[in-house]
Amino acid sequence: MGLFGDDKKKKLADAQKKAAEERRSELQKIISSRPSFGLPKAGKATVRPKEYTEFLKDVRQKPVGFYEKATAFSGKLLNVRPSVDDYKKIDEDIKSAYMVATPTGVFSLTIIVLLFVMFLTLMSVILNLGSAFIIFVLIFGLSATYYTYSYPNYKGRVILARMSADTVLAILYMIIYMRSSPNLEGAIRFSSENLQGPLSWDLKKLMWDIEVGSYPTADVAIAQYVERWKNKNPEFAESLNLLRETAVDPVRREKLFSETIGVILDGTRERTKHYVAGLRMPIMLIHAMGILLPVMGLVLFPIVLIFMSDTISPVFLFLGYDLILPLFLWFATDYLLRQKPPTFSQPDISLAKGVPPLGKYSLNGKEIPIWPIALLVLLIFGGVGTYMYTQPPEPGVCTDGAYKANSSLIIIIGLGLSIFVYAFLDSVQKMRIRSDIEKIESEFSVALFQLGNQISRGTPIEVATERAAINLKGMKISDLFANSAQNMRKFGLTFEQSLFDKNSGAIWYYPSRLIQSIMKAIIESTKKGMAAASDAMVSISQYLKGVHDVKEDVAEILGEITTSMRFLGTFLAPMVAGVTITMAVVIIQILTIMGSQIAALAQSSDGEQSFTGLQGGFLSAAFLPGNKLPIGPAEFQLIVGIYMLETVLIISVFVNKIEYGEDAIGLRSTIAWSAMIAVFIYALSWAVTYSMFGGPIREIMTPTQLAGNLAQCT
Repeated sequence: MGLFGDDKKKKLADAQKKAAEERRSELQKIISSRPSFGLPKAGKATVRPKEYTEFLKDVRQKPVGFYEKATAFSGKLLNVRPSVDDYKKIDEDIKSAYMVATPTGVFSLTIIVLLFVMFLTLMSVILNLGSAFIIFVLIFGLSATYYTYSYPNYKGRVILARMSADTVLAILYMIIYMRSSPNLEGAIRFSSENLQGPLSWDLKKLMWDIEVGSYPTADVAIAQYVERWKNKNPEFAESLNLLRETAVDPVRREKLFSETIGVILDGTRERTKHYVAGLRMPIMLIHAMGILLPVMGLVLFPIVLIFMSDTISPVFLFLGYDLILPLFLWFATDYLLRQKPPTFSQPDISLAKGVPPLGKYSLNGKEIPIWPIALLVLLIFGGVGTYMYTQPPEPGVCTDGAYKANSSLIIIIGLGLSIFVYAFLDSVQKMRIRSDIEKIESEFSVALFQLGNQISRGTPIEVATERAAINLKGMKISDLFANSAQNMRKFGLTFEQSLFDKNSGAIWYYPSRLIQSIMKAIIESTKKGMAAASDAMVSISQYLKGVHDVKEDVAEILGEITTSMRFLGTFLAPMVAGVTITMAVVIIQILTIMGSQIAALAQSSDGEQSFTGLQGGFLSAAFLPGNKLPIGPAEFQLIVGIYMLETVLIISVFVNKIEYGEDAIGLRSTIAWSAMIAVFIYALSWAVTYSMFGGPIREIMTPTQLAGNLAQCT
């Protein structure tokens, strides 16, 4: 009988091993067809567990963009394989970025871009397009080549930043789950189900590695997962190690929970402090070298053109200020953002009803694309500005040299307003919903404490919920408990049904993934008794309060940097740019006056002898009336205005990523108001400063000088 039993056990073990091998083989086939996770190839249908089907659905949600399609085409066209070391590096970056690409495709696309740049450079030399254009092609082309090669690494860093921003929330979910079920496997699954984005995919992948037997035990799998995070986010790794201990040490479990949440919160606070302390000098350099000095240097450019009009073209001004300098500013801010430690993710609004996707605005239940509205604004202002520029000025209108500058200013205002319209309409509805969710979540810790405190006194759950709603009156979260109490009192529902009933559940009016997941965990605690549920509520409220306090500390630490950068981008840079335009127009007027004086001296008998040697020089060529400067006020203003808007956009991206991380909605809101304020300050500073300096200059001009200035305008 014993032998028969052993034989039966052996057959059962063999069957289980065979099943595990089949599942592992199936997953490996899927992974091999897609670098990050893998999608099943079309063809023979297979039966999969429901959870795994949902996992594949999550993976399918990742978009396949232009870059990935380009690498696939390039891999087929050239099929150039990089060296072994480069192959491993690119492959690791691709997997970290969750991209559908291969190292061969990335390397082949890089070579194609480099060959195209070399072809453009050669054609520029053959066609003699000028040194300025050739230099631009080389700089821009080599930058594009480097960007093509390093894009997987850049995308991987973006994904890592998004993951790191969710680590605090992931640990919080794990602790909440383990309070009622001290099982780390289940805690990771619970966390992955309630998170959104890359960290959720990563945790789900870990669970499926455990499920298919890629690791001998779950503990080994989690230990190796911790090793992956030690250098990327040591606080997250240490917190996971502490949670591993709670699974085997029930005596110290509650203390370890508090220590775990403390480790990741304190680590987040400390790393943010060190990061901000190291930002002061780089921010000053960006401020001076990237914005103030270049803009102030524009004042001297009209004079430089006078002396070097044959060797320096206005094209240099456009390439330098509207392309090269913004690229420098972008790379400088991007470098600083790479060093940014993880902070906190923004509330998820995906559960809210009626929220339009990015790029659309909801109007009477219909989703309207925003870009045609923004384009219409740009076309209206651009058309008016272009019409003013092309029309000959009336006599006396252009005598102050500002008419043409005003025409191009209208184009800049239209460009800024179109950016505002697009960003504002794309964010206003979403930001309103997110602000409501954020307020509700901030109140939730107080609400949980109130409910847990009432239950700990022996109050029945129906009465406790109603009393908590009364005590929380004036807060948005109070309606959650008021509706729940009403469901229990009027309809006779249980506490769980009053919250999660499909038809009348109170929880569905609160589209917060955090609140819903926590209430699910508390419902599980009620199965062990109301005393356990009360204890869970009080403890979770303390965890939430700790997270909120650290979040406020981090916001305060980052506030100094973000405030100064906001001031720089929305006020100082536009104001300096507006003053620069005034100074440029004034300098042009002064040059016109000098031209008139030189002409008068040249026509006198004494002046003719004095200026004989200069008549063929730069004075007679540049200053005499009728000779136009190489660049006029309108073109100059257009170049400066575009540079100003580019600077505002780059600083807005920098401020938003410092404050909120990878946050598309917040970025649009920041860009909208920054662009609007910057354009207003820019136009106002030009109008005020020119009214101060332009009037005195105009008063001292003679009719001959006015005629010369009119020639400059036309």
